[in-house]
Amino acid sequence: MAIEFKVDNEIKQEYLDTKPTGTAESDAFVLRDFDNYEDQIGKQVYNLSIPELNEMFATLRNSSKRGAGKNKSILVSYIDFCVSKKIVSHMGNRAKYIDIEKFVSRQALLNKYIPREKVREYANLLYNSQDELLLWLLFIGVRGRTVEEGTMEEVINLTIDDVNEEEKSLTLRQNDGKFRLLYNVPDCVIDLIKETFEQEFYTENNGEITNNPRIPDPRKSIINKTGEYARYVFRTPGKNKFDIFTPSLLNSRMRKIQNVCDNKYLTYSSLYFSGMLQMCSDIYKEKSEVADRDFDDICIRFNYGIPESKEDLSKKQSAYWHVLKDLFNQYKDLLF
Repeated sequence: MAIEFKVDNEIKQEYLDTKPTGTAESDAFVLRDFDNYEDQIGKQVYNLSIPELNEMFATLRNSSKRGAGKNKSILVSYIDFCVSKKIVSHMGNRAKYIDIEKFVSRQALLNKYIPREKVREYANLLYNSQDELLLWLLFIGVRGRTVEEGTMEEVINLTIDDVNEEEKSLTLRQNDGKFRLLYNVPDCVIDLIKETFEQEFYTENNGEITNNPRIPDPRKSIINKTGEYARYVFRTPGKNKFDIFTPSLLNSRMRKIQNVCDNKYLTYSSLYFSGMLQMCSDIYKEKSEVADRDFDDICIRFNYGIPESKEDLSKKQSAYWHVLKDLFNQYKDLLF
């Protein structure tokens, strides 16, 4: 559904029409934040002074340098478009002078990137094995492709037969029939996979007593282990349900986990990147540096930015190893 803007709606829609569909959808949500601020102060962003732009930028969700950089890029691009339409009286783009370093929230970064000890702490707060396992799988690199049809596919498709205890490995399967092997899986994760597979009931409300005096004890839903999905690790709870998880169910679970752990930044993406950052941190503590090849090896393990064709294994395989390098250097400045 198209967003209706309060200020300069036609201009903003025309700007979005110049972008590819995916980019336009993403940019529209950032433009909405600009629009809300414009409506609040009664002044368009392209007419704001530099101090006013800084005040507005401080209200945005700048939880990382990448996020703040994206917000600035969209703002600059939008104002450039307005300048080209000759609706900016001073014909300048003052947003170019925003220093994003000033607006990155240190606490947001610390909350968003979760070290191993914190994952363990969060997992201990969770009553159900299914929920605990979700945290750990993402943290060790089990996710899936980022395309819509691949959302969390490696988690959803995991079966007990994909676990090789002797080699400490998992076979991770995509919806397109392809698969990969993940080695050096911690014993505690393998044990938790087996425990989750054997889980007979899912206890709601994280096992806590409810506020309903008629039903004080949390409801338990059976997890069936029959039918075509009997060997899958994540099976949908419910007496008459014989299905595997879906992305929407996973999202619902994560919202509940966020509430239990009291961290709104706890997401599947933050867990996934936290696992990569933890590996970077471990290498840094051991060698006092993280080489480019190390960043690439970590990306390969997490299947991050790996092209379909890998002809020369001696060269960097990930297209995004430098993104991880930049992210770790930012994270390192906070913790070391």
